[in-house]
Amino acid sequence: MEKNIELAEQLRFLILAAERQGGRMLQSALSKESITGSQAEVLRVLEERGPLSLKELGLLLICEGGSPSRLVNKLVQEGYIIRDIDPKDSRAVILRLSEKGVEKSRRVTLVEQELYTMISRKVPNGKLEIINQFLSEMLSTEPIADSLIARGFMK
Repeated sequence: MEKNIELAEQLRFLILAAERQGGRMLQSALSKESITGSQAEVLRVLEERGPLSLKELGLLLICEGGSPSRLVNKLVQEGYIIRDIDPKDSRAVILRLSEKGVEKSRRVTLVEQELYTMISRKVPNGKLEIINQFLSEMLSTEPIADSLIARGFMK
């Protein structure tokens, strides 16, 4: 196999392993909150950007492609999200956090900050900047770039 192809394969699996390990670390940290990483992202986006329509929310999520309706339904059942009728369009629904959802999102923020602190201790700032720049360049032409840009994770 050509050396460049071997390196590309290695990169693919390193990214996959890093994503899986990061997911495990986040899920372990969130276990005391009884919430998944994807559910946590929905709450955080609604806290930061809400209220939002389901479509607007879906465009901002990194964890889920397409419509996040399944995630939202579960969070509505748990009492974290409230569905309101859009005053501009009675057929549309606007999503917002309940008081319980705001409180859960704030606890999730603390959990995430602990995780980010742990990662930043393992990887020096200079290397984090290089890795983030490389991944931003790699993803810049992919559909997920729109969500990353909208969330401020890429330029």
